[in-house]
Formats: sequence, structure tokens, C-alpha cells
Amino acid sequence: MDQISVQDHIFPLVIFAFAFVIGIELTVSQFKQLFANLKIPILGTLVHTITFPLIAVLLVAFIMATGIELADHLLIGILLVAACPSGGFSNLLVLIARADLALSVALTAVSSILSFVTVPFFFWLFGMLVPSLSGDVELPMGQTLLSLFLMVLIPVGAGMLWRARFESYVVPRIKSLQKNVQVVFYLTLVVMLYAEWGALSVGIADALPWALLLCIATLSAGFVFSRLVGLSPVDAATVALEGSIRNLAVAFLIAATVLNRMDIAILPSVYFGAVLIVGLSFARFWRSYLAPRYLASMQEAENAQT
Repeated sequence: MDQISVQDHIFPLVIFAFAFVIGIELTVSQFKQLFANLKIPILGTLVHTITFPLIAVLLVAFIMATGIELADHLLIGILLVAACPSGGFSNLLVLIARADLALSVALTAVSSILSFVTVPFFFWLFGMLVPSLSGDVELPMGQTLLSLFLMVLIPVGAGMLWRARFESYVVPRIKSLQKNVQVVFYLTLVVMLYAEWGALSVGIADALPWALLLCIATLSAGFVFSRLVGLSPVDAATVALEGSIRNLAVAFLIAATVLNRMDIAILPSVYFGAVLIVGLSFARFWRSYLAPRYLASMQEAENAQT
């Protein structure tokens, strides 16, 4: 089983299956409730669109100002990841965290659609900091929308339809389906990372600390900013996960076809590993420890008012 078969064929199928399982957790009423209060998706979009680029710029500016030795392609890689829209992998982590799935799916879709404006804008903005990034960046609109349609919207919609048509059969089996898909997902990750280790190991010692710091900083800032603008803890956790995860396929596409420098793709590759470490840890910690504490405190506050 080589790298191409795992990354290009097996992993997309696993993500498709996971998106289908996400769909069976959702109902039309959840989306109606979400969009009945547009404040939440609008604020969520603003926070996760702005937070990552802001943190990335501050990080690169700090590295440059302090004279820390870091290769040019890694600096550009940090900004490249920041310029990309959020990816469907965030929906998976939100499912694991038991946060707001409807909000996560909506933010992923909006981020992908806005990327035709935001990606060129951020590249223009980042070009002032790192001249190597100056120039026009155009995304293949059809390919990006097709990817969103095939890997997020279709499987999520199919899962929702299956639940709606066969609710008495599906609902009791949701937990077992989730466990089975998660096992397959983790096994696939192990195989894929093993197959890609040769590429990931190049410069990993230099890139991994910064990738971990970037992921921790963006996830933390996303949560804090979301709370500051009035979002609930659950919505803040959703936005934090959504904002810290980027569509790395877009990053690879830009590195290869726009910048013509595959060395710049090293940081996005390593950042995926950072997301697995930080994002999965946060999702599980939120589900097992933080969410129950927040719910308990909210219940106590409600009881005190009554």
C-alpha cells in the first residue's frame, strides 16, 4: 500500500464516511435553529477568518524581529497555511468533541466559498511582510467548490437523509457507527503518516515546534475571541476548532502551481501532524472534561436565577 493509494484514494473515502456519520447526527431543525439567529454564524465566520491570519502574522513578525533563524520556506509556509480556508477535517474534530456540528458544517461551507476573495487578499497582505509572497493568486473555483460538494455537502446530506427516512433504525446505532468509523480513521492516519514519513521527516525538526505553537495559539485565540464577542462555550469550542484547521489541499495546490516551490509545502505537511496532536487532544479534553464543567456551571446559574 503506497503513499499515493493511501492519500489519494483511501483517506478521501474515510473522510467521506466520517462526513456521512456527521450527517446522521444532524437534523434540518438544527440548521433552522442556527440560522434563526444569524449572529452566531456571522460572528463565528469573522472570528475564524481573522484569527488564524492575525496569529500567523504576529508569529512571523516575532521571528523576524528577534532574529530567530528559520528558513524562508518555513516562514512562507506559516503564512500560506494562514491564507487558506478552513477544511472539512474540522467537522470531524467537532464531532469527536461533541460541539455544534451544524455550526461547524456551515462555517466550513462559508469559508470555502469566501476563499476566492480571502485567499488572494491575504496573499497580498502577507506579501508586504514577506516579498516572496507578492503576486496574484487565483484559485480554481470549480475544483474548490467540487471538493466542498463531494467531501462535505454530499455525504453530510446523505447522512441526514438516511436518518430522516429510517430514524428508528439509525438513531440507536449512531454511537457504534461513530466508534467504527473513528477506528478506521485512526488506522488510516497511522498508515498514511508512515507512508509519508520520508517527506514529513525533511525539516520536521525545524517545522514541528512552530507548527505546534501556531495550532495551539490559533485554537486558544479562537476560543477566547469567540467568548469575548458573546458566543456560548460550545459555539466557542466549535469556532476554535474550525479556525485552527485549514484546507491543506489548497496549501499544497498553491505551493505547487502558484509559487512553484514544493519546499514551502513542508510546513503545511507538518501542520497536519500538529493538528492531529493538538486538535484531537483538545476535542477529547473538551468532550470529557471541559464541556461537562461548562454545562454544569450554566445549569447552576439558571437554577440560581429561578
